[in-house]
Amino acid sequence: MSADSIIYCLERISDYRDFERLCSAFLASIGYPLIDPMGGTGDEGRDAIIRSDEAGRQIGFAYTVRSDWRTKLASDSKRVHEMGHDPDVFVFVCTEALSASDKDFAHRYIAEKYGWTLDLFDLERLRVQLVGPQRHLIAQHPSIFTPPFFPQRGGQSIAESRDTLLIDHVAADHALATWLARRLSLAGFRTWCHGTAPLAGENDDETVRKLLDVRASHYLPIVSGSSLSDGMFTERCTIATAKEDFVLPCSSVAIQDSRMPSRLAKLMPADFSNSWNVGLGQVLARLETLGIKPTLELERGRQIALRDYLPTRVTVAKPEPVFANVFPLQLPKSMLVLDLQNPLTDVEMLELRKRWAFVGLSANRLIAFTHPPPKTISAIQVERIPEFSWADIPQKDGKKTFDLAKELAWRSLEIVCAKKGLKFCTDRRVFYFPKGESGDWNQAIKHVDGRTTTVQLTGERTKGWGDRASPFLYQLAPRFRPQLDVNGTWNVVVNVYIRVTTLEGAMFESKEIGRRRKIVSKSWWNKEWLARLLGVVQALQTSDGRIEVGEGARAVVMQTTPLSWECPVGLDVIALSGVSDIGQEIAQYRSRDDEEEDASASSPLPEGVGS
Repeated sequence: MSADSIIYCLERISDYRDFERLCSAFLASIGYPLIDPMGGTGDEGRDAIIRSDEAGRQIGFAYTVRSDWRTKLASDSKRVHEMGHDPDVFVFVCTEALSASDKDFAHRYIAEKYGWTLDLFDLERLRVQLVGPQRHLIAQHPSIFTPPFFPQRGGQSIAESRDTLLIDHVAADHALATWLARRLSLAGFRTWCHGTAPLAGENDDETVRKLLDVRASHYLPIVSGSSLSDGMFTERCTIATAKEDFVLPCSSVAIQDSRMPSRLAKLMPADFSNSWNVGLGQVLARLETLGIKPTLELERGRQIALRDYLPTRVTVAKPEPVFANVFPLQLPKSMLVLDLQNPLTDVEMLELRKRWAFVGLSANRLIAFTHPPPKTISAIQVERIPEFSWADIPQKDGKKTFDLAKELAWRSLEIVCAKKGLKFCTDRRVFYFPKGESGDWNQAIKHVDGRTTTVQLTGERTKGWGDRASPFLYQLAPRFRPQLDVNGTWNVVVNVYIRVTTLEGAMFESKEIGRRRKIVSKSWWNKEWLARLLGVVQALQTSDGRIEVGEGARAVVMQTTPLSWECPVGLDVIALSGVSDIGQEIAQYRSRDDEEEDASASSPLPEGVGS
């Protein structure tokens, strides 16, 4: 674990949107005051921009928490260039500790390829600023700089950052205090209110005093007959008034009270006794006089004021189709029973399964939906092969017919896999799409919206960089799981398995399989998985929209159109803007531990800061 708490938290960021806010706030304070945050989808490779600074320069910004920072730098700069943007300066922020050679490479790459000036911020450059002139940002981003490394009191970080209006009160003045806190939040101020703060398990008096020391930009005590009867409240007021221009009493009573501390009594209060709006106006005027400016975006202030502590609403009252990896399945009503003269050898059974779906009830008895191919088994000669309605008979020779039906169904679908040219992996027990002589398997598909496109079912990826770069192959493979629905209909769940091998075709072992699969699918989300699911299924079609094994009443038939429903509500794509980008960042972040483990195993000295 890193010995530096700032580095530890930056290396383990889980809230990427707050990381974007941190970067923009950070950069605004160190030379880029005109920064305009963008983020979300449609940002064309830029997380923020400056269209023209004081020197007339155009500046683009990109941030990442990914461990493969080089890939991110290359992809973002390429996209900025392809979209026709030509910044004079490209600012890139990453949470990796870069060596001198890494930095030289990055500057040279951007300069030679695009002619831009690169301003690069890595983990150590961020840390230096956050322990120095930018230390106030730590308290403003508690989802990044979390306890126990940066303790909190009353729901606020107690890292020093005098940016909060602290509203102190007693229980009797709860209504006024919370109203004032919300209205000030609506105006864009950071507020902390004694009555609504999460103080469970804390000494509330000590918490308020600590926040007065490290977080309060101004102290707003609600003065009333009840609060002046509270000794700890009046003591806090006395302590706070020792600091000049720090206290603005908010009075809910119209007369002076002899119990009021002398230094507090000398201050003209904001008068809330006749009108709360009048008092609010006086508070805002005083803050403006002192030069205390709002620090929150108006929309964010509104959300806080409305106590929007739940996740942002991401649904809209608009119907939307929903697709599942489930496909309708039709099974024959009867099963055939075949008695053998001689048991099948293992080799014979393996070869026969490529052509015919069957289940062994015993060494000399097989069961199937369809007749076997000619001259493949030495069956006892009978006038007519016996069959039975399996749905009406719970068991056959001690085996549940329901389970027999499921096995015959997926074995029938694997017959199609073999006929379509898929290869069988004995290690993972799956049929996979092989790479063809002419290249990767690119499958033409008809998407759910009717458009035609292609999807890649095999490919090549690389793990690591430089001397540790390790290219490998991947092949997609279908896994079938037939099931009986609650309404009595059959369907089959199709899962897409990612098979990974070396360039020579050798299988990986143990955890390495998962690591390589993670690299392949790190940027695949619902729409990418849906396209690959359709590609895998439609590649096995025996006719348009169908995978059929057998003929007539004895055929096993799977539809290639997935089950779908119309959901009465849809997703708000604006509210979800940027989710795929965030997901990719987080997926990359989660794979970092695996990559660092590999690096430490192959190098006697770890590079950069270990975790």
